Formats: sequence, structure tokens, C-alpha cells
Amino acid sequence: MQVSVEAPSKLERRITVTVPIETIDDAFNKRMASLAKTAKLKGFRPGKVPLNYLKQQYGDSVRQEALSDVIKSSLSTAIQQENLHPVTVPNVEPKSLLPGQPLEYIATFEIFPEIGTVNFSAKTLEKETAEVRAEDVDHVIDRLREQHTTWNEVSRPAETGDQVIIDFRGTVDGKAFQGGEAHDYPVIIGSKQMIPGFEEGLIATHVGDEKTVPMTFPSDYFAKELAGQAAEFAVQVHKISEPQTPPLNEDLIKKMGVKSGSLEDLRAEIQKNLHREVERVTKGKLKAKLFDALLEQNSLEIPKGMIQEEAKRIHDQVHPHHGKEHHHSAAEMLQFEEAAKKNIGIGLLVSALIKQHKITPDKSRIDSHLANLASVYENPSEVIQWYAQDKRRLADVEMQIMEEQVVEKLLEGITITEKLLKYNELLKG
Repeated sequence: MQVSVEAPSKLERRITVTVPIETIDDAFNKRMASLAKTAKLKGFRPGKVPLNYLKQQYGDSVRQEALSDVIKSSLSTAIQQENLHPVTVPNVEPKSLLPGQPLEYIATFEIFPEIGTVNFSAKTLEKETAEVRAEDVDHVIDRLREQHTTWNEVSRPAETGDQVIIDFRGTVDGKAFQGGEAHDYPVIIGSKQMIPGFEEGLIATHVGDEKTVPMTFPSDYFAKELAGQAAEFAVQVHKISEPQTPPLNEDLIKKMGVKSGSLEDLRAEIQKNLHREVERVTKGKLKAKLFDALLEQNSLEIPKGMIQEEAKRIHDQVHPHHGKEHHHSAAEMLQFEEAAKKNIGIGLLVSALIKQHKITPDKSRIDSHLANLASVYENPSEVIQWYAQDKRRLADVEMQIMEEQVVEKLLEGITITEKLLKYNELLKG
């Protein structure tokens, strides 16, 4: 087998492979021999069909299968031989497929970028954090109470805070649009779950009313074809209900998951959870600043194939298809291209730093991390076992720990200044 490699660009490789005819004939004969053992044709006993007859019947298809086998195995060997590391599935184009002649084909693919020493320097970094105040705990309690709200039907006109059950049908220039129609749909006036102007149009309506609500889609509306468009919604009101929020008593506190029913225990549990969230967000923000600086100081050329796959992943995370097949358009890919480049760039640099500093996962930290993850579940030991039984899940945890160790390495010698925010400001920023 002969192999030659070209580099049309820094990350693209074009490999030409020539395979002797003997290799192809050998693959063909092996496939024919295997077929002869199991072939069932009328007039012959199983496994007794003459080889020449089988070649007449199946020779062309078997040869194609043999060629596919040869290309797959020879390309794998060639890539290993040349010490190449493809990041995309090679695109194979046969150069010659003449009978009785060697097989020659070209495979094109992208390779991982070579990253040398990763550079990083910084004197100071600002860390945003927050104190958990009593009013933050009160806010959580109010939200928990709202989650246990019941709705009592009323006969008066609808007011802000009421739940209104409606049918609606939206049109733009008199034409219906996708997603613009629903039946028995619950809307809470003032919740801002609908497009601006829609909920306000339901105020003072009565059960049985039919009303047209004019409004304009926001200029940044996610459906680009509707953004900024004037629309009309034909609405029919079926039911109006007012909220009944339960008092914060022992029964409600137990429903919230605090077995003692004690308000003091509830506040302590919320306080602990908010502190945990502050710690998580604070670490995440500091890491993001650190990685932004890391990317600025180390320029990378990233394979297009990796960017496309990551852009698809981000798109599907933001707009899940729930198992349905989806063709990703060029516009969708462009929307998430920069985020994809950033994610891949950070991943490549972190991996390079792990090698550069010979970082290995700290077993005690992995155990502590798993214990922390499992602590919020009813049976923590089962959760830890769930991770331990799957190598891929455990590898993800190990990678998280090594990333934390990389962050600590980069922070060595950097002065951290602290900026204290309110809890809601920390989460919004």
C-alpha cells in the first residue's frame, strides 16, 4: 500500500492511498467464501451453490462490499501510519476503479490543531459575589407560596393577577401564522408570559366576551418572520379565576419538603441553598473571566467541522427537537458559530494545559464532588453508585475536576478583588 499526504491548509489534509489489486481480490474472495457457506438458491442445498454461479449472481455487489471494506481498513491504517488525528469523518473519493488495476482513492479531512505552550498572565481579576439577606429568603418563600396557589372562579370582569382561560387566533395582514392559535389556554394577566400588549388587552373582559386585541411583535422576537409585525388576535374568554395563595403555616411548610413544618427550618434550608447558588455563580463568573483572558492571549485556528458540530449541539440545546429529525440551516449555524468557537477554543486550551502541567484528577475531590451532587437527593448513595457504574459519566466528572484544577493553576499569583452585589444582581449579570 502506498500513501502520500498533502496539506492544502493548516488544518486540512488530503491523503492519497493506493491499494494493490491482490488486497482487493483477497477481500473479494473472502466475502464470496463466506457467502458460499450460507447462500440459499432454488435448486441447491444450503452451502452447496457453485462458486462460479454465485459470482454470476452476486459478483458485482460483493465486489462493491469488498472495496468498501478495503477502503475502510486501508484508510485507518494510513491515518495511523502518518500519525494523523482527524476531527471530521474523512470524505473519500475514488480516483480509479478499473478492473484488474490497483485501487486508488483520495480522503480529505481536518485534523486537530497543534497547540504548543499555552501562555497566560494576569495581575488582577475581579470576583463578583453576593451576601444572602433575609429579603432574599423572603422572596423565595413568596415564590414557593405562589407555586401552591389555587384558582377560584369569579363572575366579575378580569383584573391584573387573574387567570383567564381563552381561545385565541392570531393573524398578520389577515393571514394566520404558525403557533398563533390555541384553545382553552391559561393566561395570568400581569405575568408577562405573553407578547407585550396581549395580557393588557384581557383586562375588564367578561366570560363569553369575544374581542380583537391589536398588538405588535417585538423587534427582537425569536420568529424573525414575525419580528416587528403588527398583528391582531381574535380572543374568546371562557373562564376567569382569582388567585388564592395559601398562608405560610405548618401544613404548607411540610408540603414544601420540610418535615418538621418549622418556619425556622424552612428559612435555614433556603439560606443554605442560596449560599450554594451564590458559590456556584461566583465560581462560574470568575472562571468565565479567566477563560476569556486565556482565549485573548492564545490565538487558535479551529477546524470548521468541529465548529459546525458544536453549533448544532448548542442550537439543539436552546431549541430542543424532542427526538424529531431536524435539518440545521446555514442561518441557524451562523447564529451559534461564535459561541461554538469559544466553547471549542476553551476546551482545546484546557486540554493543552492539563498536559502542560501534568494535571491528573484528584480522587478526594471527585468523591467530594459526587457527595455534593448526591446530597440534594433522597438516597445519595444510589446517586453516587449511578455515576460509578458508568465510565462515561465518571469521566465527565473527572474532566470537571481537572478543569477546576486548571483554573486554580491559572489563578496562582493573581490578586482577586471582590465586588459585592445583591443576590438578584449576581444572578442577572
